[in-house]
Amino acid sequence: MKLKKRKLCFILITAMIIIAAAGIFAYNLFNRKVSSPILNNANRNEKWTADLKFVKNELPKKHKNLFFSKSKIEFDGDMDSLISKIDKYNDMQIKWELTKIISSINDSHTSVVIQSKSAYPVNFFQFEDGIYLVNSSLAYKDFWGKKLVAVNGYSIEQLHSKLDPIISKDNKAILKNQFCSLLRFPGVLKFAGIAKNDNVAFTFKGSPNTSVTVKSLNKEEFNKTKFLSDDPKYINNIPLSKQNSDKNYWFKYIEKSSTIYVKYNSCSNMKNYSFSSFTKDVFKTLDSKKAKTLVIDLRDNGGGNSKMFDSFLDEIKKRSNINKKGNLFVIIGRKTFSSAILNTMDLKNSTNALLIGEPTGGKPNHFGEVKVIHLSNTNVDIQYSSKYFKTTSKDTDSIYPDVNITLKASSYFNGKDDFLNYILDKQSSWHQMEF
Repeated sequence: MKLKKRKLCFILITAMIIIAAAGIFAYNLFNRKVSSPILNNANRNEKWTADLKFVKNELPKKHKNLFFSKSKIEFDGDMDSLISKIDKYNDMQIKWELTKIISSINDSHTSVVIQSKSAYPVNFFQFEDGIYLVNSSLAYKDFWGKKLVAVNGYSIEQLHSKLDPIISKDNKAILKNQFCSLLRFPGVLKFAGIAKNDNVAFTFKGSPNTSVTVKSLNKEEFNKTKFLSDDPKYINNIPLSKQNSDKNYWFKYIEKSSTIYVKYNSCSNMKNYSFSSFTKDVFKTLDSKKAKTLVIDLRDNGGGNSKMFDSFLDEIKKRSNINKKGNLFVIIGRKTFSSAILNTMDLKNSTNALLIGEPTGGKPNHFGEVKVIHLSNTNVDIQYSSKYFKTTSKDTDSIYPDVNITLKASSYFNGKDDFLNYILDKQSSWHQMEF
């Protein structure tokens, strides 16, 4: 579970997803960014008024279908109300209210970008019974496996009341993931009124509870920091699925169960190992070992280029010994999103795969193809969806697995994977089960 691949990801944070600065630059290159007219001689109130009116008028035109959930009357009313309070609010309060309005659209690809130039060297995950520290810098290693109960004195319930309104979400699954992610960023915590400066106190359950002040790190400091995920002892104590997370894709042959386990973390080519080469290696091994089971793990895949998976899908279809119930499995979860949703639906619709895990963070029918509106006078960016992807006639808020499994902290911190273990433990009886 290396954090290295995430070390450059905290420069620009949205209420929904983290966008690298390079991504914003790419929007300009491909005409994905539209800007409000610059007012050189206007005062502060006039600039905010012009920019907010620009959002009110242009976002409905640019978004593929802005009013699929929130009505035009509601949206216009919220925007007009905010415009009327410009002289009463400071800049932070205006951006906060704008963020809540955009988040209430309920499209996880449409949100206000929140700036954060630093990050806390900690990673949290929500299990069945609460939120736990699953990775950190070595300075906080004593808190690995501890349950989080408060941040700066705010209980988890209070934190939800502050952060949930600015998280753009399609469903409950993505809320779990994004809530834990946002706890890592000082810019977000200050924006939400949880923190006044960059250092915060995380409180963990114990007898008594223990608090530790965590110092935020800038990009340079972050890149030089050693994490638990760099420590072989730590790696040996976490589930197989959380290893090698610095790689976009990798696989392992599990000899005991005659299983090929494929971890697909990102729909993006690796620099020195293309996905097409990876696909050849997977199926060469599968054939030579005469593997009986293929498991494709998409639980941590946030998207990229969905078409990249086409050749892999074709190889599955060629093999009747694998493409059947009880031999082919797909693991999904709260982080399965965007292009990974399209890949999951392809597997669901065109193979005999069984889906194992938890509901996905992304919807099977969803908005995407993100573009940006830049408010020139107030320096605010809003990302929005320009396309709609329809993969099924049944419109549900998540892809729900054939077998839903709850993740337990007690399993994780003992190196066990509740999803994968369920597949392997029931291997001999899959063919007798009905779905």
